[in-house]
Amino acid sequence: MGRYVRIMLAALLIGTGVLVLLPFSYVVAGGMVANQSFEQGEDEAPYGWELTGNAARVSTGPIYAGGWAAVIDEDGETLTQWIENAEAVLDYEIWGWIYVSGNVTGIITVDFWEGQEGRQLSATRMLFTNDTAGSYVQKTDTIEAPPGTTHLRICLLGTGWSDGGAEVRFDEIGVWPPGGGFWDWLRDRCFIATAAYGTETAPELDILRDFRDQVLLENTLGSRFVDVYYKLSPPVANFIAKNDFLRAIVREVLIDPLVNLLQWAQGLWRA
Repeated sequence: MGRYVRIMLAALLIGTGVLVLLPFSYVVAGGMVANQSFEQGEDEAPYGWELTGNAARVSTGPIYAGGWAAVIDEDGETLTQWIENAEAVLDYEIWGWIYVSGNVTGIITVDFWEGQEGRQLSATRMLFTNDTAGSYVQKTDTIEAPPGTTHLRICLLGTGWSDGGAEVRFDEIGVWPPGGGFWDWLRDRCFIATAAYGTETAPELDILRDFRDQVLLENTLGSRFVDVYYKLSPPVANFIAKNDFLRAIVREVLIDPLVNLLQWAQGLWRA
């Protein structure tokens, strides 16, 4: 009985398309965020990343956020992601959380390109750290996208391997153009349901986030929906946020009934 209720609720969420989702990785015209907590993937392969060597995502600690992190433990292992629709002549904030154990350096590199694997336009910017004393540390920087930029490349790697027990872990890798206006708003209040409520702290959003984490991301169909939703929903959220009447309609006709249903059935799907 519980299994069928979970499936019905997941179908309802997918059908309405109003689930609030915190960004892992999406790209839209004029802005991007590659905030990868590595929750999405198949076994050891995270979605959206190219792996070399034995680089992988793992569900065993230490992990900074969520249930997965990326890990490398020998020379030549990398994780690489290409992000399209990068906008030229903008300053981008870059950040990432790195865990280093042993005599090795953990590195996040970011650079801008004209075309994927085409012509590199910017110098490669590096965020790096050595042994982090048993915890994750955040590294941040700013890099400008040169004229002609169409793609951004992020690479995770380690150097200076001399300790056989060393490892480097990565979590929450992000890129963002802090250009003001809608993009600052979108970073603070994510997507359709948040736009409808006008705040990211509404208690109804906690219900939707919990259902995302405990039901949708636990199955292939739900995970694929989440990935598509990240790519398509920001323009919809922007449109809703500008119209008070539309916000009220979306909230009262779509989201509130959905939240009420999830609250009524939470004994069947909450972990």
